[in-house]
Amino acid sequence: MRAAIITELGAEPVLGERPDPVAGEGGVLVHVSTAALNPADLVYASGIRLKPSTPFVPGIEAVGRTPDGKRVYFYPAQHPHGTFAEQAVAHLGQVQPLADDITDEQALCLGVAGTTAWLALTYKAGIQPGESVLVLGATGSVGQIAVQAAKALGARRVVAAGRDRETLDTLLDHGADTVVTLDEGYESRLVDASEGGFDLVVDSLFGDPMVAGIRATRAGGRIVNLGMRAGRTVELPGIPLKGRDLLSCSIDMVPTAVKARAFGDLCQVARTGGIHVEFERTALADVAETWKRQATSPHCKLLIVP
Repeated sequence: MRAAIITELGAEPVLGERPDPVAGEGGVLVHVSTAALNPADLVYASGIRLKPSTPFVPGIEAVGRTPDGKRVYFYPAQHPHGTFAEQAVAHLGQVQPLADDITDEQALCLGVAGTTAWLALTYKAGIQPGESVLVLGATGSVGQIAVQAAKALGARRVVAAGRDRETLDTLLDHGADTVVTLDEGYESRLVDASEGGFDLVVDSLFGDPMVAGIRATRAGGRIVNLGMRAGRTVELPGIPLKGRDLLSCSIDMVPTAVKARAFGDLCQVARTGGIHVEFERTALADVAETWKRQATSPHCKLLIVP
């Protein structure tokens, strides 16, 4: 079968041929219709956190059909049979039936990206109706959904903050009450936009932007970090953090049943038009170029069609 292949850690994937995968015990074969590229794919293939054996097919989530014809969404794929291929192997028990009124594109925007945002707001932060929310890194796929999900969950005020002004402006039509561009002087503008302090900050950036978000959070508020797009280290002053809860959310550490319920809740919101995410479909033959684009924060969900 045609597949993207990582031949060595730290290298970009190349298009090639792989044997058709065989699902062993605990796995299920899926014929992939559409897969999604995530920042986690690049981290995994870099060997920064883990040292996966090579060669392997990258890709952790996809939509497709099982051998009996059922249309499903699944995450994660089983190493080494990732989703950037005509066929992949999913973990049994982590394959979710997909209703026909949810498109491949919707499912993959709501999958890893959407579920991460939803769990940060609900499972980790326990958002309450009437709270004010700041989303740092709002121009990425996770951030875009966090803005909309916060409003759908009853937030009184949602502030979207990121570097790309054009993408930020689109969020004014999708849940954001105001936006803050993370350029010179943004720290004071975040404080001003908080109107006395945010109840909750959802942060995908880490580094200095997260510290600025902490300073804009009221006493008793919560900050949930999801990622480290602005750097992997931070100098964190203790005084602004005092009385505020700094939390970390990782989708891989959430029980499977909780993730499945979050995905279902997001699909229900999507059915009412409450979730919109920019996406772009790309060909498997262009996987190396698509991989490079993901590394530069493309402000949309990149989908790969095998």
